[in-house]
Amino acid sequence: MNNKLYKYLRKAFFNKKVATFFICLFIASFLWFINALNRNYIDTIPIPVRFVNLPKNKILSVELPKSIQVEFKTSGTKLMFIKLNLSKTEIEIDVSKFLNKKNSQRTVAINTALAAGSFSKILNTEVELIKVKPDSIYFSFGKSYQKVVPVKPTILINFDPFYNYTNKVKITPSFVTLFGDSTLLSSIDSINTEKIVLNDFNSNISQKAKLNIPEELTQRVGLSADEVLLEINVDKFTEKIIEVPLETVNVPANFQLKTFPDRITLKLQVPMSEFEKLNPSLFKVVVDYKGNQSSKNKLKVEIVKAPANVKITKISPEKVEYLLRK
Repeated sequence: MNNKLYKYLRKAFFNKKVATFFICLFIASFLWFINALNRNYIDTIPIPVRFVNLPKNKILSVELPKSIQVEFKTSGTKLMFIKLNLSKTEIEIDVSKFLNKKNSQRTVAINTALAAGSFSKILNTEVELIKVKPDSIYFSFGKSYQKVVPVKPTILINFDPFYNYTNKVKITPSFVTLFGDSTLLSSIDSINTEKIVLNDFNSNISQKAKLNIPEELTQRVGLSADEVLLEINVDKFTEKIIEVPLETVNVPANFQLKTFPDRITLKLQVPMSEFEKLNPSLFKVVVDYKGNQSSKNKLKVEIVKAPANVKITKISPEKVEYLLRK
């Protein structure tokens, strides 16, 4: 049965007439496709637009368009090329070229086609521009308020096992000025940098970081700076153990408080450069009788002073027994 079906199909579809038909169909389709590519077409496409160099001390009261509609005429071949590359196409408009710094007007209109420039250059092929929508872009500025906020670094550091900070991350500038609507600014207490990840970190670094402002606020809030300089100093760390005398505070008048023991052992991670300089006088360790009593006749040890670049990894003991007497 299968053999008969195969012979029938072979006879029906693999004869000279059928083969000639498909060859002619392919040639006709190919010629039609070539003819279609050579024709001129009118089409409209959306192109994303990005505005740069907006005035930092002014705030927009209206939202700028995220894209513009471009109507143009070009050949089918070029249109196909444009469609294939549309995802990579973007218009960048430098606002500073069109806004006069001395201009005190609160609303300024610029011609979209003039601001965008050559669409043949934007689309990477020759086109005949017919229409751009919107034909004008309006920059309407409202009353701007100012607020100074701190910059907070967003850094994830995985240190080399023998290295660590010698001091805090230095940020320049450490504060920036925000410009915008007073209600909007009241909800912003700080500005974070972009996220920076450093792995196996074991050397000093000086790196610029962009300020990370939410996308929905980019056109509504101005910044006095777009980026900051982060400086991170590291050093090789080693371990050191020292004994520090234990002090007592908030002891009742006419009473004496004696602790057992009267000295505390601190296990430290210290920079190699500071190893020899480190001594007990740089630390202050106390027990607070008034605020730190416990039912087990012990007081908790507290570190109230220590060098900034030293990490305390262990306090021994963490609680001490005591005797209160007149």
